[in-house]
Amino acid sequence: ASMSLSGRAKTNGIQKVSSTPLREVVYEQIKNLILLNKIYPGQIIVIDHLAAEMGLSQTPVREALVKLELDGLVTTNQYRNPRVVDIQSKDVEELYDMRLLVEPWRLQYSFNNFIPSEVKEIENELNKAYEEASKENFLPHVESDIHLHKLILSSTGNAFFWQLASRVSDHSMRIRTLFEATGTKQEIMCIVEEHLLIIKAIKNIDFPSAAEALNQHLQNGKIR
Repeated sequence: ASMSLSGRAKTNGIQKVSSTPLREVVYEQIKNLILLNKIYPGQIIVIDHLAAEMGLSQTPVREALVKLELDGLVTTNQYRNPRVVDIQSKDVEELYDMRLLVEPWRLQYSFNNFIPSEVKEIENELNKAYEEASKENFLPHVESDIHLHKLILSSTGNAFFWQLASRVSDHSMRIRTLFEATGTKQEIMCIVEEHLLIIKAIKNIDFPSAAEALNQHLQNGKIR
């Protein structure tokens, strides 16, 4: 956005909402704005302004914000406007500790179940992301980053695991997109290279190499 939601400028990424159920549609849209840092950490959300931008009454927006508070993305107070939860260095460290537990286990559990066409598609996305990063266009990297880690996490029929993994993934996306918005060309290209090592090992059905590459990638992310 060109200015805070407390102002009148339209927030980038906002879309008019006309379909139902409204609460879920509004929840997903606001959540994506937060995860992609279009509504940034610590930002105050002025409900009437946000509702007006979305072409809605305040009720579905308030309902969505209650759900986002349960997700740990928003803090609300009956006497104040909601605020997007800030990101502290401790949050980053704890999140990567969780990812180091969850993602390698998920990779091992589902390693032989990846669909080759999906793996190839992500490899193509990563190759494009590397080329575009060299031109300082980082959007393809953000998209391929999301797709790769979603591939690793979502290959499961375990509903309880997916509830945990989804929350870890959401908070991770917010931190990664915040870093990647300010990262240098060299840093972003290095991350894409790490992603390519992971996906190529998956494509070659080489679990030891995939596990090593994923673990090193997450360790690097923790200290980046």
